[in-house]
Amino acid sequence: MNTQHLQYLIEIERTRSVSQAAENLFIGQPNLSRILHEMEANLGFKIFERTSKGVRSTERGAIFLQHAKSIIRELERIDALGPRHPVENRLRICIPRAAFILDLTADYLNTLPVDQNLDSVVRECHARQAIEMLENGEVEVGIIRFRSEYRDYFEEQSVSRGFGFQILSRYRYQLLLPKTHALAEKQLITGQDLAGLPEIVHGDTFRKGPKVDEGLRRKIYTVDRLAQLRLLETVPGAYMWCAPIPDRCLSRWSLVQKPSNINQTVYHDALVYQLQYDMTQIERGFVEFVQQRYQK
Repeated sequence: MNTQHLQYLIEIERTRSVSQAAENLFIGQPNLSRILHEMEANLGFKIFERTSKGVRSTERGAIFLQHAKSIIRELERIDALGPRHPVENRLRICIPRAAFILDLTADYLNTLPVDQNLDSVVRECHARQAIEMLENGEVEVGIIRFRSEYRDYFEEQSVSRGFGFQILSRYRYQLLLPKTHALAEKQLITGQDLAGLPEIVHGDTFRKGPKVDEGLRRKIYTVDRLAQLRLLETVPGAYMWCAPIPDRCLSRWSLVQKPSNINQTVYHDALVYQLQYDMTQIERGFVEFVQQRYQK
C-alpha cells in the first residue's frame, strides 16, 4: 500500500467509476482494477460495490477512504511547510457562481498573450468548497463569497491553514428582472410587490436571498447560469436576487437590476490564496487584476 494507490482509490470514489478514474489518472483500466483488487485482498474486505449508478463505497470501505483522505491531507500539510513550486503557465482558481466574477475572469484571460502556453482551470463553488480545494492543492487562488456575519469564521479558517485572506468588497443583493417585467420601471419595489411572483433561487444553499413571506411562495431552484437566465426570460413575473452585475452583462441579457430595502443582509467577496507557494506570473497577474477591478 502506498500513497499513490490511496489517491487512486479516492479518485474512484469521487468519479464513482473505475473506468473514468483510470482515464482521469492516465492509467489503463485493467491496471487500476488490479490495484483495487490487490488492496481489497490485502485488507480483507471490499472497498467498493457495484450499483446501477456506478460503484460506491461499502460501509467499511467508506471508513477506509476517510482514513486515506486524512493521510493524504497530512502529507500535503507536511509538504506545505516548505515552498510549493509553481507550474509554468498554469492558472488554477475557484470562484463563486457569479456573473461579475466570471466576467472578470474572462477579461483577465483575454489579456494573456495568444502565443503563450496556458493551462487554466476555473472551478465554480461555494466558500467552504473553495477552502477545501485550496487546502488540498487543487487550486492556488480563490475568491469566496459569504454573509458578513461569517467573516470571522472564514478568516479564521483561512489563516489557520496558512492562507492569505483579503476582503475585496461589501455589498447587498439586488433584484434582477427582465426589462419586460411589470416592475422593471418601478423605483421602489416592496415585498408586497413580489408576493406571489415566482422567484428564481440560486440552488447553492450557502447563498440565500432575502425572504419575502407575504402571500403565495413560488420558488424555482437552479445553480445553472443559463437556466437562471432562461427562466427569468420565459417565466412570467419571475425575479431573482443576486450580487451587483456589470452594466454590460445586464445589457447583453436584457435585464435590469434594482436596489431594494427588503434586503438588509450584507455580503463580502474575499481573495484567498496559498502563502506557502511561489505564484507563477499568470497567477500573480490574476491576483493583481482582481484587486484592481474590485477597487473600481
